Amino acid sequence: MSEILCPGCGKQVSMEKLKVGDRIDCSNCANLTLRLTVNGGRYFLVEVPKASCPSCGRLVELPDGLRPGDTVKCCGGEYRLTYEFDSYALKETSAAKTRITKA
Repeated sequence: MSEILCPGCGKQVSMEKLKVGDRIDCSNCANLTLRLTVNGGRYFLVEVPKASCPSCGRLVELPDGLRPGDTVKCCGGEYRLTYEFDSYALKETSAAKTRITKA
């Protein structure tokens, strides 16, 4: 387990000092955060999904198990997670629009 390939660019990533669950950023891939996983005794780097908050613009890392339609909180608001064109996005819920309008 000395090197593994980045799924985004194919660059070899050193496995030295990494353990399963560790996260790394690929220096060749803009904003690509990867997590080391193991399946059937083989090691893989998988992308940590992210979406931009529509209110503050911050990139939010999405927890494991989150699916389109689930709710994500950021900046005191709630946003609906969507997945289109191979990427995630956060969209305001009707409750968030009401709070913003009343404020």
